[in-house]
Amino acid sequence: MPANPNALIHSDGFIALDGQGNTYVSSGDGPNPHISKLSTSGQLLAKFVGFTGDIGVQGVAVDGQGNVYGAEQGANDVVKFSPDGQVISRIGASQIGGPGGLAVDLRGVLYVADEVNNAVEVFSPNGTLKQTIRGAFGKTRGLAVDGLGQLYVADHESGRVLKLDPSGKLLASFGQGVNDIMLSYPIDVALDRQGDIFVTDPGGMALQKISPDGMLLAKWPARDSHHPISVEALPDGTTYTTEDADDGKSARIVERSPTGSELAVWS
Repeated sequence: MPANPNALIHSDGFIALDGQGNTYVSSGDGPNPHISKLSTSGQLLAKFVGFTGDIGVQGVAVDGQGNVYGAEQGANDVVKFSPDGQVISRIGASQIGGPGGLAVDLRGVLYVADEVNNAVEVFSPNGTLKQTIRGAFGKTRGLAVDGLGQLYVADHESGRVLKLDPSGKLLASFGQGVNDIMLSYPIDVALDRQGDIFVTDPGGMALQKISPDGMLLAKWPARDSHHPISVEALPDGTTYTTEDADDGKSARIVERSPTGSELAVWS
């Protein structure tokens, strides 16, 4: 897919997909906080604006109705948009210390990685805080949730991915050399329909694939000194990652097949 100069990919933006295969990328720490919506061919379809803070937008998620969520660090809240980009609500303004990664489950429950309080805040579909999950988190970053409501948390500081049950009980931990899985500074996590886990590790400059029982299945290095930042997966295991480079300018999205072959690069 050709590069689209109108669809600027910011170096530390997060990524999400909707049910039609469209891609949503947050502006990260870039100027003019927004979320870009790209078509399946990489063309810019829309920009979601309406953020009140001036620091940036980190996590992004899309629910089953096509509503879009953006983690606004400047205002420490999550902005919920309708599919056509209208602001519906602002969630958690007085309850989130520093919103990072986001995930939405099949019921419309919103999960927010709170990077300041090292917790995961859980909000009901109407925006009410229903649960705060605390544990042995070093620094929570990206999130994913499966069909059973089990939560996967990328712990950036301790170099692992944690799997929690819906109540917040720790079920498993992946990384720290167990089964040859080494994660330097994991930022984001995604799942496919088989339950395989995809983790971005910018410190290791690779995207790693882990089986549900914690075995390392693959490690795909990024090309050209790029660092994978955020990841989203289709049910079949096709992945989309945002990647930045040491120059801080040549950010891109990479689409990979379930076996790790590069299918497309958008920049």
